[in-house]
Amino acid sequence: MTEKKLSFIDHLEELRKRIFYSIACVGIFSIIGFVFSKKALSIIIQKAQLQSAYFFAPIEAFTSQIKVAIFLGVIISFPLILYQTWAFIGPGLTKKERSISISYLASGMILFIIGNLFGYFILIPYGLKFLLSFGTEYLQPLMNINKYLNFIIWCLLGSGFLFQLPLLLFFLMKLGIIDVDTVTKHRAEAIIVLLVLCAVITPTGDFFTLLLISVPLLLLFELSIFAARISQRGKKD
Repeated sequence: MTEKKLSFIDHLEELRKRIFYSIACVGIFSIIGFVFSKKALSIIIQKAQLQSAYFFAPIEAFTSQIKVAIFLGVIISFPLILYQTWAFIGPGLTKKERSISISYLASGMILFIIGNLFGYFILIPYGLKFLLSFGTEYLQPLMNINKYLNFIIWCLLGSGFLFQLPLLLFFLMKLGIIDVDTVTKHRAEAIIVLLVLCAVITPTGDFFTLLLISVPLLLLFELSIFAARISQRGKKD
């Protein structure tokens, strides 16, 4: 009982250490990101093809730069956060599971970058164009910088993390935790879950934005099933 208690405390200490490293990493890169926050903010505002955005409270311009700096810190720190996550769970995995999981670290990073690029170049411009198209001659947008940043950040981070889901599914099927045939059999339920996650994570929840993010995600979902099935056949051969 004492050994189990010590082991549990050791795991908590290890978790605390990994969380501390991750937060420290985000903090350091956020401080560095603050130096470039004005430039980044200008690029973000221009992405919406707006001449300017507005703040409605004295502190809002400052907090907007802080928000951009933290966002940059999270983006830059993501590979290290991914590593800290693996460093915590890695020792508890078998040799086979560790060898498989290491190969997915790079894949997860690549998919995160692809998700962010998708959000920046497709989801944000087309989503904004669709949403702003409902304006009229007498109904013009007065863009609040705080709400606009929330939209941008949720789109980018949401896309980045949503693109991890097919990789996670493939990882679980590769390890044999989830059976490929079971996933295929319950494909409809899995698609509904993905659509619900897309609706929750995307900031607007409108059909057009949901369609933009769900189509590539569903394609990745089908690709992960296909890749897992091919991998399973290769093992049998």
